[in-house]
Amino acid sequence: MMAKKMTMFVAAVMLIFALSAISEAQERIRYDGSAPIGKLLMPKAAQEFEKRENVKFDLHYKTTGYGIERLLAGECDIAGGARALEQSEKDKGLVETEICLDAYVFIVHESNSIKQIASEQIEDIFKGKIITWDEVGGPKGNKITVISPPRDAAYYLTAKKTIGFDILPENSMEVNMTTEVYTTVKAYPFSLGITSYADIMDKKDVKLLEILHKGKRAKITQTHIYFGTYPYRQSLYFFTKGVPAGNVKKFIAFFTTKEGKSVIMESGFFLLPPK
Repeated sequence: MMAKKMTMFVAAVMLIFALSAISEAQERIRYDGSAPIGKLLMPKAAQEFEKRENVKFDLHYKTTGYGIERLLAGECDIAGGARALEQSEKDKGLVETEICLDAYVFIVHESNSIKQIASEQIEDIFKGKIITWDEVGGPKGNKITVISPPRDAAYYLTAKKTIGFDILPENSMEVNMTTEVYTTVKAYPFSLGITSYADIMDKKDVKLLEILHKGKRAKITQTHIYFGTYPYRQSLYFFTKGVPAGNVKKFIAFFTTKEGKSVIMESGFFLLPPK
C-alpha cells in the first residue's frame, strides 16, 4: 500500500512539473502594428530572442494606428509604431520605447528613366505643383501616380509632416499597408512610391531614387541617418500598455544588446544615436 501511495505521489509531482513546462512553453508575446516592423524586424528579432527565453511570438501587422487599437483592446502585448505616441494615447496608459531609426524612400518602376530627384521636386509633386514625369526629367507625357501608405500609417503621417503636404495629389493611390507599396509600384510603370528603406533595400525590380537635398546627394547610410543629413527619416517604437514587464520588458531590452543591434542593421534599419 505504501509503495502504491508513493507511486501515486511521484506521478502527481511529475504531472505538476509537466503541466508547468507546457505552460511555460506556451507563453507567447503577441505583436501587432506597423507593417515594416512586423514584417522586416520582428521575425529575426523573435527568432533570436526565442533562443534566449522560453517564449514564442504571434506576429500580425498592418499599420501603427491599427496596432495601437489592438493594444488598447488587450488583443496584443506589444505594438509597433513608426511615430511617437500622441498625448491622448499616453493618457490612456500607453508607454513608448524608441527602438531604432528608419529611412523612408522614394521608388519608381524599373523601366522609368529617372535616377535622381531633388527634395524640392518631391515637395512639389506631393503638393500637386508637378504633375508629369517630364517635369523632373522622366518619361514625357505621363502623369505621376503617387503610391502611398494608408492615412493611419505612420509612414504617411511622417511624410505629410516632413514634406509639408495637406492631402495627396490627384491620381494617387493608397495601399492597405506600407509594405504593399513595393508590389504596387512594380505594377504601375509611371508610379512614385513612398516606403520603408528596409522593405526595398535588396529589391532589384524597382528603382530607388537618389535624393538631392539642398544641392547635395543625401546618402542612405548610418552616418547620414544618424546626423539627419538624409532628410526622410523617422524613429521606430514599441508601445506597451503600462510600463513593460516580464518577457515583454526583456524583449524590448534585447534591442540594446550587441545581438539586438545586429538584428536592427541586418533588417535594414539604423541604430539610435547614443544617449
